Amino acid sequence: MSGNSEPPPYSEHGRLYHGYRRGIYQFPCDEAEKERHDALDHIVLLARRDELHRAPLIPSGEDYPRLRILDVGCGTGIWAINMADKYPMAEVIGIDLSKIQPDVIPPNLRFRTPRDFESPWFMGEDSWDLIHLAMLCGSVSSWHEMYANVLRHLRPGVGHIEHVEIDLVPRCDDDTLSRKGEALEHWYAYLFDATRRHDRSIAYEHDNPRHLEEWGFVDVQHTKIRIPIGEWGQDWREHEIGRWYRVGLCEAIEALSLAPFTRPSYNWPIADVKRYLGEVETIVQRADIHAYHELHITTARKPFPHEVNHDHKASGGQQQR
Repeated sequence: MSGNSEPPPYSEHGRLYHGYRRGIYQFPCDEAEKERHDALDHIVLLARRDELHRAPLIPSGEDYPRLRILDVGCGTGIWAINMADKYPMAEVIGIDLSKIQPDVIPPNLRFRTPRDFESPWFMGEDSWDLIHLAMLCGSVSSWHEMYANVLRHLRPGVGHIEHVEIDLVPRCDDDTLSRKGEALEHWYAYLFDATRRHDRSIAYEHDNPRHLEEWGFVDVQHTKIRIPIGEWGQDWREHEIGRWYRVGLCEAIEALSLAPFTRPSYNWPIADVKRYLGEVETIVQRADIHAYHELHITTARKPFPHEVNHDHKASGGQQQR
């Protein structure tokens, strides 16, 4: 299906949602949401110290004269654009449920929309050097099936997956969250339950790095980075991340919650939802609560055929910054 045949978005409680596969995706696709995603890309890049990718890109050799990079659920396309600029000889493709990407893009980049990544890909198995997943929690019904699909499409021996997610469970290393910010914890609990009932949980699956090896990957590496909510961090970088992230989280609270809370899973009245979300945003704005989320980066490699029957152990390398 081409982008020209995409059904138009529809309005619900003042936000626009995807017309293609209507109702499956729980989050908006309007200008406010695109701006939020762009800001989140900036936050993640800042937290990663301008590291676009961690998985190695191995030169393809004579049989594969061109690197192939696939961005699954590419959103506004910023990561794919940056990768296409960085690797001008590579073929970069982004797929997403809706066409919310810019029209002016590098010549080696293509966006294929609308494309539901939970439907068959038809993208060429055993042919991709890097498959990138980012911020897909809340959009995936089965991580096992997602990872199996990625594994099928990676080049044997050299193809890598890189999966980037923010775990929205609020954390705190002192008592400021438990004493003053319980509303943020309750909001996440409601959001988790409502999205779980929709069969696309917002929760980050902490067992995913272990499952990657169980499901056929090798050389699994996992890193987590603290993302402060507000400007209370230990250095200028955390201050900057926290400043941007607090603004982005206030915008995310409505974007992530409206559909899950008002659709059949909960069916709360919109006026009650708006009032409740405003209370949660007030907590996020408080400077005396030292809460944070965690950014998770997981990479793994598709083994060569001769590696498959051997007993491989993931390195389990975990780092904290």
